[in-house]
Amino acid sequence: MWALCAYLITALPAMRRELRRWRRLAEAIPDPERRRRALSFLEEKRGNAEAVAVFATLAPIRRRRAVLRAIIPLQLAIDYRDILEEAGEDVGPDPYLIALETGWVREIERLAGCNAIAPPLHRAVERCAQGQLRTHAAAAGDAAALQRWAQALEQPSEYRWWELAAGASSSVAAHALIAAAADPAASAETAARIDAAYNPSVGALTVLLDDLVDREADEAAGEHNYLGYYESDEETRERLQLIADRAAAQIEGLPQAQRHRAILAGVLGYYLGAPVTGSASAQHLQRRLLAGAGPGARLIARAMRLRRLFAGERPGQPGKPLEPLA
Repeated sequence: MWALCAYLITALPAMRRELRRWRRLAEAIPDPERRRRALSFLEEKRGNAEAVAVFATLAPIRRRRAVLRAIIPLQLAIDYRDILEEAGEDVGPDPYLIALETGWVREIERLAGCNAIAPPLHRAVERCAQGQLRTHAAAAGDAAALQRWAQALEQPSEYRWWELAAGASSSVAAHALIAAAADPAASAETAARIDAAYNPSVGALTVLLDDLVDREADEAAGEHNYLGYYESDEETRERLQLIADRAAAQIEGLPQAQRHRAILAGVLGYYLGAPVTGSASAQHLQRRLLAGAGPGARLIARAMRLRRLFAGERPGQPGKPLEPLA
């Protein structure tokens, strides 16, 4: 409960200020088509920024806004690059993407623990970018390249290759590392432990659970979905539960383990409380996974459902933002 309160009181307002700042920059883009696309993107991906803002609760209160000044542009850059790559565009010269990427790098360099955290952080960001790029290739029919890349990753052997790929393509390890950089006593050893705890386990959960929410829509659109590699819903449930258990075990060895446990509960609650449209089997799978989650995750799932209800969202309909960005 304390983590939810900390998020609502300290992280969420600061996240909204950051989004307004990046919206103003988008509004100043001279090219009307690029401006329209950037503004549309900010509305579409606002939920992702809200979700990753929870990582700021890992930092001391007085440093949370500084942490969010790095977390938010990084997540926006990841999502914007993703959209450009899906559209088959050259991401290099896009001015808004360049501003986002320069923005998060500039802000991380201002954090006291930057020197110890920066090397694994940049590796985590590059890993995420490569994972997304290869996921797009798999969506275009080249799943073999995705499999080869995942199998070449130096990760525990107990994971399936697509679970490794899902974990690598997630941004959560990078955000946890940014929060750690707020500590002037941050060390390379701590950074390595955080990265190992979040990748692949927590990262894989974020991608696989997101794919559960979108599974029916992805199948209809012919999009790549990592759950398609499992042979049945029962296997999917067993593997996701196993990954969640491993994530919980690895988090126990981190400094401030209680806060990391709250992050994991937030990940589970955020996705398991999301509306799943389509077949009854997907909804049944979601309910079974939520039943196996802890009380914190179930509390957050209920809070997410109430939030969407008050925002006017219904299953199968796009959600309304809680407030305008401007």
